[in-house]
Amino acid sequence: MKYLIQLALLVSLVYLSACAEEDITAEQGSCDVMGTVRDYTGTDGCGFIFEDDDGNVYEPLSMYWPCPTGVSDEDLKADPLYNFQYVDGKRISFSYELSDAGSICMVGKVAIITCLEDLAK
Repeated sequence: MKYLIQLALLVSLVYLSACAEEDITAEQGSCDVMGTVRDYTGTDGCGFIFEDDDGNVYEPLSMYWPCPTGVSDEDLKADPLYNFQYVDGKRISFSYELSDAGSICMVGKVAIITCLEDLAK
């Protein structure tokens, strides 16, 4: 048990130090990809995904994932996913940067969403 606690502390320290050193800058994209929100919650480990008009699937990720520490409330609120209402079938335009983050869902590419517009408005 003692070693398990030490391991957990070590992992936590590594994680937090990586977050502290990371220079987080939010660059807005141009929202030039047209797509649709799809509900994959019935698929193990999935939630909502974005599917572009060419059939490519993206698992949306916040611009500040996984380290929102040190980010102002104003910047967090500027994140395209901050107040986004996920609705199956909703038409959107978005832009993204591919991420090397792991995925449990594994239905598409993990993408950091840099711009998002709800076309239903």
